[in-house]
Amino acid sequence: MLRETILHALDGGRTAHQLVERIQRRWWTHGYARALAEGQIASPVGTAVALVRPSTDCPDPMCEDGVTLHLGDACPKCDQRRTDRRRGQASGPREKGPAPQWWECDGQGCTTAGKGPRPADGLCWQCQERVEEAAAQTAVQRVSATLAAEAEAAEEAARLRQTIRWARMLDEAYTEHAERGRTAQELAEAQRQAEADAEQVHILREQLLREHPELAAYVQEQT
Repeated sequence: MLRETILHALDGGRTAHQLVERIQRRWWTHGYARALAEGQIASPVGTAVALVRPSTDCPDPMCEDGVTLHLGDACPKCDQRRTDRRRGQASGPREKGPAPQWWECDGQGCTTAGKGPRPADGLCWQCQERVEEAAAQTAVQRVSATLAAEAEAAEEAARLRQTIRWARMLDEAYTEHAERGRTAQELAEAQRQAEADAEQVHILREQLLREHPELAAYVQEQT
């Protein structure tokens, strides 16, 4: 019985989401929540049927418990019916619109069938939620991958800068060491040259004195 009531409600052009909203609204506004708390619900199946079944007392198929579904305003036919009832007039039968068509979900591995207007993407609401969740997860993964790549690039740049600084410091140290070694070598060479020059002068002086003894007094005065 409950299954037939649900199918009949879907035949009326309502989606599964709209049926859920109907059940939630009636559960509170029709007093079922209070009745359950007070232990006054005698037939759970009967209560479920009452929560699901369409409004049978309004001739407008778009009426949803006294509200025009696609407009969100008070149903004028319900208002007129209440006026007629007060005047003792009977209301007419429910107006029937074109029968809604069944459609099958295009989701991979999904066997859900719906009735009424077919969604633009051909997916039932469960598949739509799965697609949205997958898209959100993909977006999060892409952002995480981008942040990880940026962090890795920043670390690599820092390592490169440190390597360049160390290479520059080593090059400066090698240059300074080479300059110091070259200076010490030049000083030693100059010292050796000076000693060699002094020895040469001494040899020339001795030779001059041997060849010209008369110059000894002059040479002694110069030294």
